[in-house]
Amino acid sequence: MGVQRLLYASANGRLRVHPSLQPVARSGWEISAADRLIPIPSGTTLMHLPGRRALGRTAGGSTVHVDGEGGLAVAAVLPPGYLRTWLPAYEEEGRPPVLPLYGYAAVAAVNGEPHVAAVRTDRWTAWDPQAEDRQHVDRGIRAGQDALSDSRLLRHLETCATDYRCLTAQNVFLRRGEGAIPVSPACNAACLGCISEQWGDVASPQTRLRFAPTATEIAELAAWHLSAGKANFVSFGQGCEGEPLTRGAALVDATRRIRSAWPGATIHINTNGSRPVVLRRLVEAGLNSVRISIFSLDDKRFRAYYRPVGYGLGQVAQCAELVAAAGGQVTINLLTFPGISDAPSELEALVAFVRAHGVHQVQLRSLNVDPHWLLAQIPDPTRGIGMRAFVEELTARCPGLALGNFTRPWPRPDTPPPSGGGQGGGRLKPAPAGHAFI
Repeated sequence: MGVQRLLYASANGRLRVHPSLQPVARSGWEISAADRLIPIPSGTTLMHLPGRRALGRTAGGSTVHVDGEGGLAVAAVLPPGYLRTWLPAYEEEGRPPVLPLYGYAAVAAVNGEPHVAAVRTDRWTAWDPQAEDRQHVDRGIRAGQDALSDSRLLRHLETCATDYRCLTAQNVFLRRGEGAIPVSPACNAACLGCISEQWGDVASPQTRLRFAPTATEIAELAAWHLSAGKANFVSFGQGCEGEPLTRGAALVDATRRIRSAWPGATIHINTNGSRPVVLRRLVEAGLNSVRISIFSLDDKRFRAYYRPVGYGLGQVAQCAELVAAAGGQVTINLLTFPGISDAPSELEALVAFVRAHGVHQVQLRSLNVDPHWLLAQIPDPTRGIGMRAFVEELTARCPGLALGNFTRPWPRPDTPPPSGGGQGGGRLKPAPAGHAFI
């Protein structure tokens, strides 16, 4: 692959290639050499990590930190469509502040050029953050202000689309693809990696929705987005809000109105899977697609990360099963963390879940969190097989399962259903097969 060297940063943040140390990376609680690095993809952000000294390996095989001034660890934050395979390896100096909520990936220099520990998982160009039309979201914002001048939801999404660069919020103003409709200011979990509300250890990068929109407001915005194109669809449950299933009555009413006006539309929800009774009512009202976020299918690790209130993995499984049984699209939003997600026990549990509950797609996402901070709070240390091996094994053991990053419209009748359970006499057609780009 070429000559690999440790990539680190000086005290003022300038990148440096170490003349002799080889790069190392972290997988969970272990440090080793990263495999199969790729050139830095377009749209990647490189950053140095204050208070964290880079680790490298000598020719004799010893792991040491960089001596001298600076020597800070460097990490990459990947664009959509890429999955981190290794974490950066570093040694904390004292007790530095908890890192902001980004998906830190290991980097190294290969023949003097930056490379990253990552694999491509999706190639849907509609989600390219560098696309030409995304540079002109302001035009769509002005059009939205004219069309829906009284919409509190649209005003909220203006901040998401511009300040936070949320692609799903931008889609509302571009009037194409999956359009975000946040619905809930409250949540029934306290996730360690929540990006809209935190509890003292790390600052939230976004502002949570501050009001509970009415069914009329929700249906109005959905109609504006859906009317712009047949391929458009709407989704409840965004990073700027709490849990949408806590808004049962309003959301069921809104869904029924949307389905009545748009019989062929995809109505999707992103959820923690906590309230199957509410989700069943939504399916009966016309919702036909769900994405359930999962960090771990081990009960102790699940509870350590989500800190759920009044629900557990049993409710999560029920939510997947009931949507699959109705013929809807079932997607898992897998919040991956090298060394945990790729542990054999986690892989076995995920394969069993996919087969038992009719999962059509697993979206592979790098969990945005300070690696050392998370590891200190997760019980029962695990050892991973490697994220690339995890992806290959999941693909091989779940024929027909789609892997990617983005939710697709539903239904798509041109491909067969995935293998496994959950396909019980529904009224909708099955999801497409797919694959990961490795």
